Amino acid sequence: MKPKVVIALDVGGTFIKSGLVVDGDLLQASCKQHPSFADQDADVIIDQFISIFEDQYQFYSVTLGKSSDCTWRIGLAFPGPFDYQQGICYIQGLSKYEALYGENIREVLYTRFNTLQHKEWAKHLLQADIRFENDAKLFALGVSRLFPNERYISLTIGTGLGSAFIDRALILNEGPGVPKDGWLFDKPFLESTIDNAFSRRGILRLAEQMGALEKGMDVKDLADQARNGNSLCCKVLFLCSIFGQKLSISSGIINELVGSFIVHIPVIGFTV
Repeated sequence: MKPKVVIALDVGGTFIKSGLVVDGDLLQASCKQHPSFADQDADVIIDQFISIFEDQYQFYSVTLGKSSDCTWRIGLAFPGPFDYQQGICYIQGLSKYEALYGENIREVLYTRFNTLQHKEWAKHLLQADIRFENDAKLFALGVSRLFPNERYISLTIGTGLGSAFIDRALILNEGPGVPKDGWLFDKPFLESTIDNAFSRRGILRLAEQMGALEKGMDVKDLADQARNGNSLCCKVLFLCSIFGQKLSISSGIINELVGSFIVHIPVIGFTV
């Protein structure tokens, strides 16, 4: 029987994480992290996807043998808004992947593979089934392997805020207390939205307001400042405490929005 190999991508606003799932098991040695180029033009972003696919295909060939004997599939965990069934990106105003707005990513990838099919890896990936799902929902579904009988709301905080509603390892997109598609990012919070407060943008905005942000700094740099104990350390730590207070306040707002959805455990994932 042919091995079933999935090239899996977790498409984030800062990094893309990739790996191979072989017959349902993650090949740990294949797990890699790549820059996303999410703020670049469409060709640059798609070029990066293609480069990652080729890299993972070649990794399998070198590590496990003949790639032509496999049934290849491609799965992309992608932030929204996105038509996951059709493969169309509708991201706007979120400082990531806006250049892909309105593009059918599945068709774009197949077109690239077709152009490159004189190369073995592209020829085989041209036959691959390509599927998309929301990144926050897939994170929540992964957590359900640890808590298969629980009911919870999962929040992922990174470039933006993702959310998912899980009931006994099933994703809920509607129902009592569940907003459309399970999305909370566009719900109002203070003078803006939850997404603008609980995200990379929100942290950097707070840092700038406090005078802790220097030119060219990002969230990782703020964390490094705190670890290294330099002159900005206290400001950054205070920044984090304010962010935590806002998160606590937000939980009350979220409860108002989804009060009829009774949860057993909270789940929060950070990838800022």
